[in-house]
Amino acid sequence: MRGYKMILLSVLLGMHQVSIGFVMPRMTSTLIGLVLLLIGLSASAANIGDLAPDFRVTTQDGSEFRLSDFRGEKPVYVVFWNSWCSYCIKKTPRYQKLQEQFGDKIEIIAINTTWSDSPEEMRSFEEHFQIKYSTAFDTGELVTDQFQVLKVPTEFIIDINGVIRYRDSVPEYVAAHLPDWLLPYIPSEDAAQFVCKK
Repeated sequence: MRGYKMILLSVLLGMHQVSIGFVMPRMTSTLIGLVLLLIGLSASAANIGDLAPDFRVTTQDGSEFRLSDFRGEKPVYVVFWNSWCSYCIKKTPRYQKLQEQFGDKIEIIAINTTWSDSPEEMRSFEEHFQIKYSTAFDTGELVTDQFQVLKVPTEFIIDINGVIRYRDSVPEYVAAHLPDWLLPYIPSEDAAQFVCKK
């Protein structure tokens, strides 16, 4: 993902360096390049039905969280967020409630993307909201890049077999879907139309 960011930055800087006589042809080719770049990003992102990329992070309490450790154990709810994100703040009580009611049936981890955020701000957020689920600060954006997160919050439900069942649009009533996330993934016709494959 970092490579894509550098390409995008180079393209945008190149737009400012063109002379007046070449603005339109250069802008057209730049726009075509941006469209192709975005198509490439969506095609290679972690999508529904894909095996989730494994990752390892150190949580705020100092323990190690490794996604593959939960394979065969229980589903995982992965949330990418930031402390300044108003919608992330709005969803925090939901995660808290899920942790209290279903923490033994589904693992929740909230990964701070580090975009304009700091470990101190994250700690303050956790203390204010008395967070009980696992959290981690994604120093270097390694996990954020693996999952090709472009906005916050971005949520994933990863089933017991390590397969991505949801990328955003997580059902409101998680409890009703938990039994399905313990079974092998079978793509539905509805899901197929929302999945981009190479």
